Amino acid sequence: MKNLPIILNIILFALVGHLYYLNSKNAKPADGQAIMSPSSQASGVRIAYVHADTLDAQYEWLKEQKAAIQERMSTAEKNLSAREEGLLREAEGLQKKFQEGNMTQAEAEKHQASLMQRGQKLEEEKMRLNKSLNEEQKKAFNDLYANIEGKLKTLSSEIGYDYILSYSRGGQILLANDSLDITKQVLDLLNAKDK
Repeated sequence: MKNLPIILNIILFALVGHLYYLNSKNAKPADGQAIMSPSSQASGVRIAYVHADTLDAQYEWLKEQKAAIQERMSTAEKNLSAREEGLLREAEGLQKKFQEGNMTQAEAEKHQASLMQRGQKLEEEKMRLNKSLNEEQKKAFNDLYANIEGKLKTLSSEIGYDYILSYSRGGQILLANDSLDITKQVLDLLNAKDK
């Protein structure tokens, strides 16, 4: 009974070796130039992968979405920054008037309270804007996956794979066989569909 786990491991190892032998014996070299159709592949699960970094850099729709979000973020930051600077200048002007004696203590306190209230509203607006931009980025990310998934489902007759994985160096998939890389073909199909 003590040797039962060892015996089971030896049997499993032998079975895996036999399956590997059968699989490598029936394997056909991949073309690498065109997307293989299901009929041209051996029976079983058909898997390919796409380089996520390349898709990120060369998918035109995604580049447009990123540029639009970046533009909105930049515009919002400039607007908020200008308003902050305006409040600071107003506070400095108020302080200068008070120091020169052109304003009473009561007037200075009233203006200071007004400035603090406006500053607080500006901070609240910053928080709302950050939340809105984060939601917009999240929506764009979800739209990206929905867009790619929808287009890949539409193109499934051309692509013919059961699984298309996303591969990036340092990601969850540590090594990928180059013969399974269909990044260029998928990019060409996605970008062509956008046009």
